[in-house]
Amino acid sequence: MIGEWHGITLQDLMRLSSAIHGAGDAATAHVARQMFHAGIQPDEEDAGRLARSRWLERNRAESSFPCGVVPRPEPGPGEPVLNVLPEMKRAIASIAAVVLPTDLVFLLEHDSTEIVELGRLPRVSIRATDVVDEAGLHLPEPLHETFETDLPAMTVLRWSNDGVDDEERFGFRSVWLAWKAARKLAAARQG
Repeated sequence: MIGEWHGITLQDLMRLSSAIHGAGDAATAHVARQMFHAGIQPDEEDAGRLARSRWLERNRAESSFPCGVVPRPEPGPGEPVLNVLPEMKRAIASIAAVVLPTDLVFLLEHDSTEIVELGRLPRVSIRATDVVDEAGLHLPEPLHETFETDLPAMTVLRWSNDGVDDEERFGFRSVWLAWKAARKLAAARQG
């Protein structure tokens, strides 16, 4: 009987277990049944990933990639404030950049089924990318990734907003990661 699982249900397994080990505790059997059913149900994280995949497919995404963190708007009443980046003194949000056929879209990265679009700009409006330090000074692209403590860096995306120059900044924990995103953002440019 060991190894032959076809045709065996949870009830069959419980009956067999009761026959071998005695009736046992009804509460234990109930908890085991709940754990089994919870184990086969998709969790919120999986549902969020599925929703994001469907959004990407519906919008004909060409690619998507992590694009660092950005400050969230001032928190509303009762929302926590994280002091992860002391100079910002605000909560931060991880975001993903999504390259669509004509637009570059920034989405909030979270495990919810709700897709939160933080911003969108036409790909043809992308002008340049750079990586800077906290003081805004250019950081050269490293030759290779390092495992030593690195400097926080910001990827700067420069774009034209109806003829007016504009920019967005994305925080990273290393210069290497910031340049990796900068290269992908520059590659998203059209025209």
